[in-house]
Amino acid sequence: MNHAHPVTAEPLTAVEIDGVLGEPGYLETLPAVRHVDAGRDGGLVVWLDSALDTVPPLDEERPDRPPEVELHGQGAPCQALVDHPRAQHVEMFFDGLGDPECAPLGWWHARVWLKAD
Repeated sequence: MNHAHPVTAEPLTAVEIDGVLGEPGYLETLPAVRHVDAGRDGGLVVWLDSALDTVPPLDEERPDRPPEVELHGQGAPCQALVDHPRAQHVEMFFDGLGDPECAPLGWWHARVWLKAD
């Protein structure tokens, strides 16, 4: 098959997450996100392209308010899910023990505080 123009494809990474709470549209506004789709058991599949070259600077101190976004999933955490241009502060942790049946690879959790508009 001949194409008039060369076709290039960029590799995408699919990340399954079990839940997102908070700011509507957060995932869709992440720079690395190319597509969000329904996953298994009510979760989501997030399709990401290459990570950002520069990550926005974050405040070291946690703001004195609840986080605007909370995410969690199984397996290793994915930094691209918290590299939001409006991120003010991020906390991410990993529970390596997980649950032998539900999450044999462990759980990750992230909380994101966003800068005011």
